Amino acid sequence: MIVARVRRTIVARDLFGPGDKIVVACSGGPDSVAMTHALGRLAEPLGVSLVVATVDHGLRPDVQRELDLVRDLAAGLSLPFRSLRVEVATEGSLQGKARDARYEALLGLARSEGATRVAVGHSQDDQAETVLDRLLRGASVRGLAGIEAKRLDGVIRPLIDVRRSDVVAHLEHHGLEFIEDPSNQDPRFTRVRIRRELLPKLAAEDPAVVSHLAQLADDARATRALVHRVGQELLAAARRPGGLDAAKLAGGDAAARREALRCFLEEATGAAPRRAHLVAVDQLVDGAGSADRGPRGEVRLPHHLVARLDGKILTIGTRLDSWGPNPREE
Repeated sequence: MIVARVRRTIVARDLFGPGDKIVVACSGGPDSVAMTHALGRLAEPLGVSLVVATVDHGLRPDVQRELDLVRDLAAGLSLPFRSLRVEVATEGSLQGKARDARYEALLGLARSEGATRVAVGHSQDDQAETVLDRLLRGASVRGLAGIEAKRLDGVIRPLIDVRRSDVVAHLEHHGLEFIEDPSNQDPRFTRVRIRRELLPKLAAEDPAVVSHLAQLADDARATRALVHRVGQELLAAARRPGGLDAAKLAGGDAAARREALRCFLEEATGAAPRRAHLVAVDQLVDGAGSADRGPRGEVRLPHHLVARLDGKILTIGTRLDSWGPNPREE
């Protein structure tokens, strides 16, 4: 019931092509089971080969049941099956660490299998939940771009245009078994509260809210790509030995200037800058040519670094030689 929709997504979003080999990540949950079944039916007509894989995080006692279910599903589709085991550190965000370990294992398997893609089972509802979650966290347009249908590292999401209700209907129609992750019902997680409380209330006002949020993500992603391209052009034009020409940056469009600075800060620090740091550096640069301000100032960054404006050149250095007692703080 979802096979035609998945095929349209594969073509429209250019997820893969004939001759590709794909690792299909299947946890035994409803989305990944439906995705595996749909891709299994599409493999031959699309000219691709599949390897089904499941990841044991060592976190749940009933993992053997999940492994057996996915193994049987793969066998029923005449597909090879691989079982992966990862170790997850228990400190910090358990869900985040489990996700990172899972993707690392799946991408490693793809390399060893000679696969070009790793398919994971995020649906349109997951996209809508992600957009809402990021909106509630104060995300910029970059954040509202949501989940990528096709990541640069080869991860793809064939269900990204499929509603969760259609996934359930597909499973029921084909009599496919699945196992629900208990954490999907745990209200301690923001994503669960969005799914169970916030989205239903929004749907009462707009029955198409899920598809509208998914469309917003697509629009944000296109806007992000355009701004990134223009920002890269401005960054290249502003580069000077040791830093950037602040006056050149200040003369650019505000969105392009922010993107150029974001890229510059990420290059210099090795991490995406926090919004507060980016805004502060942007304000520093924007006032570089003002008559009522001298061409000096600094913004403190993480890891004992500082963005410094001196003589109209913006540089990144250490805090050891910060000028005054009251530089802009993080």
